[in-house]
Amino acid sequence: MSHAGDQVLDVGCATGSVCDLLRQHGAKAVGVDINPRFIEAARTKDPDGEYHIGDMMNFRLRRRFDLLVCLGTTFAYNLTNQDIVSTLLNFRAHLKPRGQVVIDVLNAVAFTGPRPFQVRTQHRFARNGFHATATIRHGLDLKNQSMTEQVSWKIRGKRIRRDPAERHRLFFPQELRFYLEATGFDSVRLMDSYRQTSKDFSGPRLVAVAKKRSY
Repeated sequence: MSHAGDQVLDVGCATGSVCDLLRQHGAKAVGVDINPRFIEAARTKDPDGEYHIGDMMNFRLRRRFDLLVCLGTTFAYNLTNQDIVSTLLNFRAHLKPRGQVVIDVLNAVAFTGPRPFQVRTQHRFARNGFHATATIRHGLDLKNQSMTEQVSWKIRGKRIRRDPAERHRLFFPQELRFYLEATGFDSVRLMDSYRQTSKDFSGPRLVAVAKKRSY
């Protein structure tokens, strides 16, 4: 996907981990995120990197990129149809001719298809003697095609924090293809996993790879 020397833009870069990984593989990576704290953290831990504060719908950089990535459900914060269109048009404006975009969102098929919806999930983390548990409560709003989630954290069995609830748009595969094609992309490839796509396309992720259309 990315080659040595490619100009890559990571939209929703958070604290810069993907940008750092891309540069390790020879790409020239730039990060954008709407959260000033994330950008401050990215600049602190990666002083040689380039990071900008910006909203994915309307940030402006005076250059074009070979590849734009929007990972980790960032794109799912586009809750309305107009937000989706505005964001994709902005992505397109920042790509070189035939530049590629990679978008990673929640796969609506996984929530409404063959897998039962889970109201509560739990995830445990252990590293270098540190133990934490994240409990996530989910809710579905099928009319608005969105999901809410709220994370509570425990460290060594003691609850320390409950994050604010967040809302994400759920995307069906052909819906995402439609929006990409309608905003000037083609050669759309859809996957429900970064590894092997399932036979019923019910994996939890929906990954789209597309190219900027040449007119």
